[in-house]
Amino acid sequence: MKEWEYDARKINVINLPHQMKDLEELGDEGWELVWIRDDIDENGEATAILKRPKS
Repeated sequence: MKEWEYDARKINVINLPHQMKDLEELGDEGWELVWIRDDIDENGEATAILKRPKS
């Protein structure tokens, strides 16, 4: 059975094209984006949930 580790990050959804580089770097580290909360705060940020296999 696979075990997962999870992380939550704030991402700026207003400036998403700039955030894509950061998300690609997380993907290179093995993180997979599994969910973005749809409640955007006053700074234009939403919470992204990521997971990757535990090593």
